[in-house]
Amino acid sequence: MTTPKAEKPICPSCGKQITHREGLGWCVDHQMSEKTLQDRVRARAKGRKWRVAHAGRGWVGDLETGEGQWVTQMPDGWPDLTLAKPGHRLIFMELKKEAEEPTPAQVEWLQLLNQCGAKAVVVKPSDLREGRVNAILNTGSPL
Repeated sequence: MTTPKAEKPICPSCGKQITHREGLGWCVDHQMSEKTLQDRVRARAKGRKWRVAHAGRGWVGDLETGEGQWVTQMPDGWPDLTLAKPGHRLIFMELKKEAEEPTPAQVEWLQLLNQCGAKAVVVKPSDLREGRVNAILNTGSPL
């Protein structure tokens, strides 16, 4: 027996009646932007006393004419966030939208950082919702 369309709840993420075969979590995860993911990870990290640095981009050029380009001082593939807390190993996080995968350069950096004793991971919205981000921050890879 199926639920009539009028009785199905509204998805808070996409605003449509919930018909997702994968469930509400799937929609929420796939709608989340990398910026929103970053804001939520940063807030959780700061609440647990982690210092957070973002390897962001800056605009070099003329803002009025729009001539210029986005640049970063970090090498291609460097993780988005670096987290530090006394008594813990560094954590590096590459943030990705739910359906995206890391580039080969990002995978290389994550592997190298892990081989150097840091904790380097890819984080997606489902990791946030399912508690994996909290687990990483709570255990914090102690020294």
